[in-house]
Amino acid sequence: MIEAERLWPHDISPNKHGVLERRLIQELAAFKLQPYLSRVELRYSSLDREPSLTQYEIDASETGFDRLQETIARVMDAKTDDFTELAQLAELDLLQDFAGAKLWGCNLSGVDLSGANLEGTKLRGADLCDADLSEANLRGVQLGGADLSGALLSDANLERADLHRCSLALANLSGANLVGANLTEANLSNANLSDAKLMGANLSGADLHQAGLVLTDLTETNLTGVKVEGARFKKDAGLSVEIEQMLKAGGAIFEEA
Repeated sequence: MIEAERLWPHDISPNKHGVLERRLIQELAAFKLQPYLSRVELRYSSLDREPSLTQYEIDASETGFDRLQETIARVMDAKTDDFTELAQLAELDLLQDFAGAKLWGCNLSGVDLSGANLEGTKLRGADLCDADLSEANLRGVQLGGADLSGALLSDANLERADLHRCSLALANLSGANLVGANLTEANLSNANLSDAKLMGANLSGADLHQAGLVLTDLTETNLTGVKVEGARFKKDAGLSVEIEQMLKAGGAIFEEA
């Protein structure tokens, strides 16, 4: 079980929904809930003896469920919608417990997630303005339509991340791994992409106005229809002569290597 549907009031905030769902799934995983049996073991001690069959049933203690109900009540009744505070109320670790979580539309603006493991997390439409995601593991994360304006993503792993139509204006992506990432129609205006790895990434239709791409590896990057007026590149960025000429025609500035 990786998601919980229709368990909460329809008017619950995205932040509370994301935290509660994650806490519930974590608790159920701890209980190891199965349809009936947790494990069956068939053992042969010798060829001339009948095998022994052992069945282990789940003991989901009432104490555990009571604790879960108390946690849910704390989060539901909380007067705050601050994501960090809600995670603390739910006894969740921001840096480890949200990998693969569904956090659609959550407000994580300004949250410190530096070094966090968010691999595969679903953050479509989330607000991550000015969030610190430096050195975070964001491999395969879903960030379509999310707002990461001004976010710190230096040295973050965004390999094969979905960032289509998201805003990364003024974001710091220096040294980030964006290999194979989907950045179609993303807003990267004034973003710092220096020393980032964009090999095989899709930037078709992206806005790179005034972006810094010095020492950025753009080998086999799809740059169809990009807006590059005032964007700065190095001449050894892994681009073909034809692509370089196309970018120059669009107003890009190429510095000598």
